[in-house]
Amino acid sequence: MNNDKRRRFDWSTVLMLIALIVLMTSGYYVSRKKIRIKEAASLPFYEIDMSQIADGEYEGKTYTSFLHLQLKVIVENHKLKDIKVIENKGYDADTALPILKKMIEENSVIVPAIKGSEIGSLVYISCVSSALNGE
Repeated sequence: MNNDKRRRFDWSTVLMLIALIVLMTSGYYVSRKKIRIKEAASLPFYEIDMSQIADGEYEGKTYTSFLHLQLKVIVENHKLKDIKVIENKGYDADTALPILKKMIEENSVIVPAIKGSEIGSLVYISCVSSALNGE
């Protein structure tokens, strides 16, 4: 009988420890995401009028704690012809990449974020707008 109580106690302790670990891990990930959102929102964003951008190649760099991004933006006839990735390492680096194609198709820096990669999309938008703004 004593053995049954001890075994039951051990299982409840194990379950409580597992629940505690899950809660702590969840809290950590929520905290990290909030930090990333705050950092991405504080990046510089410039309103770019493509009719005012001269032909040429423009380089942009945006480094955050979660994503390092370096791009080369090529403009011809006031249109985004190509955006080449020189460096993209970190959180949302690859999943946000399709935003570059959207920018070229719409000939605009400000385009809707990639669903599921909103934070990375903001970094890409900031990097391209900074490059074209001469930052």
